[in-house]
Amino acid sequence: MRYTYELVRELQKDPGLRLHLSLSKQGDIFPDLDGLGLPGFHIDTYNSIPTALLSLARLPLIRAQFWKYVREHDISVVVCTMSHLWDVPVLWRKPKDVVYLLVLHDALPHAGDDVAIRKRMLDSEIASSDGIIALTENTRKLVTEMSGYPRDRVWVIPLGVFPYAVRGVSAQARTDAPLQLLFFGRLLPYKGLDLLLEAYRLLKGEGKNIALRIAGPGDIVQYRAQLDGLADVSIDNRWIPEEEVGAVFEDIDIVVAPYRGASQSGVLATSGAAGIPAVVTPVGGLAEQVLHEQTGIVAADTSPAAIAAALGRLIDDDELRSRCAEGAKRHATEVLAWSAIAAQFSPILKTISSRRRAGPT
Repeated sequence: MRYTYELVRELQKDPGLRLHLSLSKQGDIFPDLDGLGLPGFHIDTYNSIPTALLSLARLPLIRAQFWKYVREHDISVVVCTMSHLWDVPVLWRKPKDVVYLLVLHDALPHAGDDVAIRKRMLDSEIASSDGIIALTENTRKLVTEMSGYPRDRVWVIPLGVFPYAVRGVSAQARTDAPLQLLFFGRLLPYKGLDLLLEAYRLLKGEGKNIALRIAGPGDIVQYRAQLDGLADVSIDNRWIPEEEVGAVFEDIDIVVAPYRGASQSGVLATSGAAGIPAVVTPVGGLAEQVLHEQTGIVAADTSPAAIAAALGRLIDDDELRSRCAEGAKRHATEVLAWSAIAAQFSPILKTISSRRRAGPT
């Protein structure tokens, strides 16, 4: 919901748009979004298995009420900012003269989330969309080549910054204190924590003065053998509430995204705003988010040795680390600011609306 909040907050400044919201009342930042003061159709979704089953039974009624709201308020474009399992059954009754614009974060389900039904639902939602906003060129390439989606109906607008940890540039000249590395996110196999732990072991073996912070929910037990014997590793193995995210990035010198595959990363959207350089693997859209030797380092490949070599460059070179920190902050402020994102988004809304109706809405 943070993406929706930041985007809508900027879009509502455009006098050529009339915005409504449709939100889950159980969303983490529903009060913030509701506080924007826009009209809307908000829904009780679920926060447990029993309430999920109850909501599923109510879905036909919710769908009818949603499209009635769209009709009554003469809404011509419905923007989905994040794909959800409910989207496809709701789209079964979409009026033909209403445009559906999908913000596509991932063209394929993540490894671990790639159950067959999820893939079918995502493919169906893509096929039902009148236009797609892809967050990276990599995602546009996948959706056009693998799904056969028309390229002229896909626009690329990068993921804006998440200002959880906004601060001044953090990289400093070397002191006796160890440099702090951060791995943040769910502990899923595709995130490559095992690759990072091996890279960290290599760096420690070389005598690098570093420490590693691991924060996020998931099965940490699978990494215990690698963690045993590793010094200066701290672990916060839980879901991090939004109000605590900023604290995770405090005193961090380098963020690491050692993924085996990813279209993009919200972690990098946060670290850039905080002026923290990043090391990423050359997969998916990560190399689009991190500009090599400008905002961080893109490793040569996904091996632990390559990740260690990339980290070693930032660890050993104070000037490079400082330059990348400043570059990350500048890129976040100038290119990835939500005002810049909204300036690209707004004309698309007006253009795609005019394909079906005479005027923007």
